[in-house]
Amino acid sequence: MKLILLSALLTAAAMPGMFWGYLIWVALIPFFMGMNSLTPLKGAVRAFIFGFAYLLVTHFWELPVLAVNVPEVLDSFPGFIGIVVYFLMGIVIAVPFFGFGFVFSLYGHFFKNYPILGSFFAASFFTVFEGLREIGPLGFTNGRLSDALIDSQSGISQLFSFGGPLFLVFVIVFVNHFLTHAFLNRKRDRGLMIMLAISVVALVNAAMESFIPFPSSPQRYESTLYALQTNISQQIKYYESPEETLKVVIRGLREIPQGSTVVMPEATFMSDIRNNSYGNRLIEVARERDLKILVGFPIYNESNYNQVRFVDGSGFSREFYGKIKLTPFVEFLPWPGIFGVFEFLKFLDYFDPGEEFTVFAVDEHRIGAQICFDSLYGEVARGLTLNGARVIVTATNDGWFNIDTALEQHLAKSKIRAIENRRYVLQVSNTGITALIDPYGRVVKRLPTMKELNAEYVIGEFQYLPRVETTFYTKYGNWFFFFALFLGIVLIVFGGVFL
Repeated sequence: MKLILLSALLTAAAMPGMFWGYLIWVALIPFFMGMNSLTPLKGAVRAFIFGFAYLLVTHFWELPVLAVNVPEVLDSFPGFIGIVVYFLMGIVIAVPFFGFGFVFSLYGHFFKNYPILGSFFAASFFTVFEGLREIGPLGFTNGRLSDALIDSQSGISQLFSFGGPLFLVFVIVFVNHFLTHAFLNRKRDRGLMIMLAISVVALVNAAMESFIPFPSSPQRYESTLYALQTNISQQIKYYESPEETLKVVIRGLREIPQGSTVVMPEATFMSDIRNNSYGNRLIEVARERDLKILVGFPIYNESNYNQVRFVDGSGFSREFYGKIKLTPFVEFLPWPGIFGVFEFLKFLDYFDPGEEFTVFAVDEHRIGAQICFDSLYGEVARGLTLNGARVIVTATNDGWFNIDTALEQHLAKSKIRAIENRRYVLQVSNTGITALIDPYGRVVKRLPTMKELNAEYVIGEFQYLPRVETTFYTKYGNWFFFFALFLGIVLIVFGGVFL
């Protein structure tokens, strides 16, 4: 069990905002050593403990959010309940690892004397169960093994555009499993072997990095978006009049050049402002300065949506994007018959999932907007790209998070979405991080967070190059999930018959 927990800590240490991404190439060696020669049930339990431990450590920043920040703002449950919820969350998101451990222990002995086939088998089914982790109302993708690559290994990360995160999960697990076999069969210089393996990966990454182009174009081909990052506390957003938020927003908008297109965070306003004085004053400012403003606020009609839409001098657009991937328990209650007791976790209200990948055509821009939790899932940015988006906007409210690791992990998802679809991604967040990411996952420009600059708002001018090409991943999505499933089944049949 010590090996399992050690592997969990090493894996978590490789995640964005933690320690060092290169650890991911050796972090699973103790895990596979600890999974050696187990019954299916014991293997399932150990794999579950691994997933539970590494995901809880990866999301350590959730603990103060659930135990302190949310109870202080919403006053709907005491802090100790938030601690309980944190550990229950770990149990739920670790369930797929139980399935992997069972299958691995049941069939892995077929390949005991065939390390390459065994590595293909382990990588296939780890990838399959990782793919299952994002399916259904409780799906959750943060903390994937492939996330570890995005900040330290930009060369290898370009493979996101080919097979998405699951392809790189497969590669990582294959390398770790193969190194485990070499580690167990080597009595001396094991540390040297580990350092050599990481060095080889670093060389491969450097070689791939050398092929990354620097997008550039004549000035006339560049488009400009302005981001207005509000720095408004959750207490003000939830309990003060929208007037307080509106004052900050208007002051910021008056500093933005006339005729500009402006992007604002998710839920800039916490109520529907289309038919009241707050909305009318926003329209007046847009008309006065000839601005087109993408603004977030909830709407309540036949359906409830957490949405963003444009407002200009003529009013609010009829077209809007409704958040498709809602946050479980916070924005909707999955399986109320089972989880009804957790209704106290509701934030503003329960919403309906959006139904369309809306692309806004504003002047020369073709903007695909996604909201907060959407960015954790490749299907949303992919759908927007297929619908004609030439730039992706991630509007979010990360003001709940006081720990920088949370912000870095969220930004990492926008970086992955940028590479997958070869689009510029502009993330705009209340309190930060607000940043422009190029189609190769590099941060082009980043605004200071509220912690870094004590100001009511921060304005950023972001220039991007509209993109129209389509990547292999954009065309075929999570095709590698089905490939891994097919390969895994073939290996089981082959191992059972011939090995």
